[in-house]
Amino acid sequence: MFLYNNPLVKGLASLMGYIMEGIYFVFSHMGFYDIGLCIIVFTIVIRMFLLPMQVKQQKFSKLNAIMSPEIKAIQDKYKGKKDQETQMKQQAEIKEVYAKYGTSPTGSCLQLLIQMPILFALYAVIRDIPQYVTSVKSTYEHYIIKLTTAQVDEYFGSKAILGKEYVKGKLSGAQLSGGQIKNCIAAMTGTNSTGKTLSLAHNHTLRQLLDNVHNEYSNIMSSMNKFCGLLIGDSPSTNIKGQAIGIIIAGIALPVLSGVFQFVSVQLTTRMNKNNAAADVPGMGGSMKIMNFIMPIFSIYMCYILPVGIGIYWCIGSLVMMVQQLCINKYLDKKGMDVIIEENRKKAAKKAERKKARKGIYRENVIDAAQNKAKAKDEGGMSAAEKEAKVQKAKEAAAKKQGSLAAKANLVSDYNKKNDK
Repeated sequence: MFLYNNPLVKGLASLMGYIMEGIYFVFSHMGFYDIGLCIIVFTIVIRMFLLPMQVKQQKFSKLNAIMSPEIKAIQDKYKGKKDQETQMKQQAEIKEVYAKYGTSPTGSCLQLLIQMPILFALYAVIRDIPQYVTSVKSTYEHYIIKLTTAQVDEYFGSKAILGKEYVKGKLSGAQLSGGQIKNCIAAMTGTNSTGKTLSLAHNHTLRQLLDNVHNEYSNIMSSMNKFCGLLIGDSPSTNIKGQAIGIIIAGIALPVLSGVFQFVSVQLTTRMNKNNAAADVPGMGGSMKIMNFIMPIFSIYMCYILPVGIGIYWCIGSLVMMVQQLCINKYLDKKGMDVIIEENRKKAAKKAERKKARKGIYRENVIDAAQNKAKAKDEGGMSAAEKEAKVQKAKEAAAKKQGSLAAKANLVSDYNKKNDK
């Protein structure tokens, strides 16, 4: 819950809520109230928004496939050496490899870190659409206001929903306060912004409420909350209990499709990076194969226990990402790695210039001096500073030795200094 209360995540969720609001507005004016359909379009819009990040991530994967053999060779060169000087030399050489290709070790991680708050915000919107889409919330409110006293008691009659002052047989939907209506919506969606999970009274489900309570907003509510017969806010595992064969098939098909799309996406990524040297590292090839099967199974499990709305996003997101992967890969192959590397170098150079302009060159000079010291020691067995100190020590020793040429020279030098005074 902490993640969803994070100011950044809440801000992004509000922004995405406006996008979903716009999509629902268009479809509702066309006579379509299906939130599942809105989630599909919403997913495509968000994936297009994330396209620049995916291009950078896929570009880094291709560069990494070329860099990996060189980095591995450097690591093998210094294998078993743990002293500070050796580690500095290894880091310096690896840094030169990344500089040669105009990228950095954090190139891929940064893209993933940027996407994390966006994904949390997406989940927050999809799991509680009435909170972020005003027109959907308004329909829920009108539906609840039309409830009779008996219907309120049957489906919302609990102190957890209606408060400590609730008395059975006293409140109709029109008599409920704003706070009570808000809690009723939370009980219908199974979410609550305060962190407390609310549920309908007497162990009723949303499907029972929609199937048994009818008023002028019933059809819209049913269209909103159902996708292929599945309730958007419930998990497939809940949806299929005691239902017709068609709903059971739909409930099983959604998580299975998510696993299939995940498997194809992983295989596609592996094939695109088939030259990646990580596959040649002992033990890595087997680990990658295991992960290729674990991820689809994990995807199936998560889409089975999470709300259907999340499963729709997961499936469509994977499908759109596969199409994007193919298009991006074709574009990068047509462009050529030489051009990409040259562009990266230019961008890296401009970035370095801006960094120096902001922070000055002191830090860079310190790093360069440390690296030069390591190189000098590697070439001559002794750093430049150590050589200079040794020469100075030898001069002092020679000066102290009586009768030596250096001692006589010092006597003459001292005599001249006294006469000058």
